[in-house]
Amino acid sequence: MAGFAQIGWAAAGKHRISSGITTFRNAAEGHYRSVEIFFLQRPWPERPRTILLFTMKTIYAFVFLILVICSCREKPSEIETIPHDIEWLTSATGVIGGAILVPENHDDPEGSKIKITYAVLRAQDTTTSNFPLIFFAGGPGGKTLNPGLVDFLKQDPISEKRDIILFDQRGIGYSSDLPDMSLDAFDVMAKDADESEELVLMQEMIDQYQKKCAKEGIQTQYYNTHQNAKDVGMLFQHLGYEKYNLLGGSYGTRIARVVQDMYPEYIHTSLLDSPSPLSGDFLLDRLRSYSLALSRIFDYCEQNPDCNGLYPDLEDDYFRALDKLSTEPLTIAMNDSMEVVINAQDGVYLLRRLLYQGDAREKAPELIKAFIEGEGPVINQVLDIEYRLSDGLNLSMLLSVEKYEQFDLKNSAEALEKHYEKYPLIPVKLGFFDAFYQAGMSWHDGYLPPAERKFQTSDIPTLIFVNQYDPVTPPENGHRFMDDLSNGTLLILDEGGHGAGNRECKDQVMNAFMDDPASELNTSCLKLYHNAD
Repeated sequence: MAGFAQIGWAAAGKHRISSGITTFRNAAEGHYRSVEIFFLQRPWPERPRTILLFTMKTIYAFVFLILVICSCREKPSEIETIPHDIEWLTSATGVIGGAILVPENHDDPEGSKIKITYAVLRAQDTTTSNFPLIFFAGGPGGKTLNPGLVDFLKQDPISEKRDIILFDQRGIGYSSDLPDMSLDAFDVMAKDADESEELVLMQEMIDQYQKKCAKEGIQTQYYNTHQNAKDVGMLFQHLGYEKYNLLGGSYGTRIARVVQDMYPEYIHTSLLDSPSPLSGDFLLDRLRSYSLALSRIFDYCEQNPDCNGLYPDLEDDYFRALDKLSTEPLTIAMNDSMEVVINAQDGVYLLRRLLYQGDAREKAPELIKAFIEGEGPVINQVLDIEYRLSDGLNLSMLLSVEKYEQFDLKNSAEALEKHYEKYPLIPVKLGFFDAFYQAGMSWHDGYLPPAERKFQTSDIPTLIFVNQYDPVTPPENGHRFMDDLSNGTLLILDEGGHGAGNRECKDQVMNAFMDDPASELNTSCLKLYHNAD
């Protein structure tokens, strides 16, 4: 591509923004288009009033020293063009888009490169000097850059007085995305397959995508949290802000927490919603958290007069529902175009998925009843949630990350059977996850030793939210995070779902924390779980 640029400057609080209209010729389309490029830089220092005289030897020595220092730091390579399939970003008002090149393997900076695409949502108050907020999506594999999220966050109270930085993590969306097995995995779940048949189907699917990645020269062992965090370090350097506020949700808390350890000099505060530890096991943690969340739902229903009146034998109904699905699988028409067969292991999987929702305490009993009766709108609702999630999550990236840092190679099929015996509320295999875990063991050769799966001690001001009835990141995870934080605050909310709750109130509390992390927080608008220890 050939291009030319007109560069202008504007003040931006503690920084300068250089902006320019850069015109690029698209060789394939044969025409020109203009893209506005912005770069954040620190303000120029005042011109010194005295002139220092150096000998030529001094100048050469000084220049040599600078070159040595610069050569030791890994710097991002800038891509000035916005990817062709994200041109919507250039037309969004108050949004800056760009991309950088980073090493696929940061331990080999001269090796192959991948792209990290980002967007900066400029604060509504253009005179603000507040540090920006950078968002880390969950998953792993969650996509961030999409028009809906950008439009939503532009109206969010957090964007009033601070910039918001969004980016697709490596291997996802607009950042050198991996061949995505998500929709094929949904098809596997939709088939009429028992536990052993599902394992065979899952292995065939994973083998297929393993070959696709190899054909494209993708080294999936380098798509993990630590490489992700180093991408962020290069993005920090590229954007040029003095400090950043981190906001992570679910898996995003794991990345944010590693970034917090790697680059403490860049971090003002860290906000972590639904904490996901670096230590743990992909499958066993899900068995534990699902069993715990389900038991809390049963306890809640027993103690709540309305729920108990409608479902007086909820726990017994749960086992009856699974027994019926084992002998009489449900066939559900979905979107008038496909059929989904729900076996017993699928029933457990879908109930667990429903527990992600904020109204899980009300909807879970309804789904159990629908499984028994063989029908009910809640079944189609949870299937629709699952299908939409498949479209917003790159499952190949999820497997790449979790195989590296959350799989235990010692967990054979026989060892897993013994683990299931610890959880009487899970009388069948955990649908999808069990087969995915066993079949995914050979996805790549990367493996983070268990002794290294831990965070460092941090004194960065950190605020943690976690829901009492969360099926995947229970309150226990919040306590595990707090063990390594000398300046942390844990808020356990009396809420259902994964990351659910009063969003307006959370924004208010987070804004106050970012403004002054040393002050006492006003959490009166939050629904706190008062029995938490």
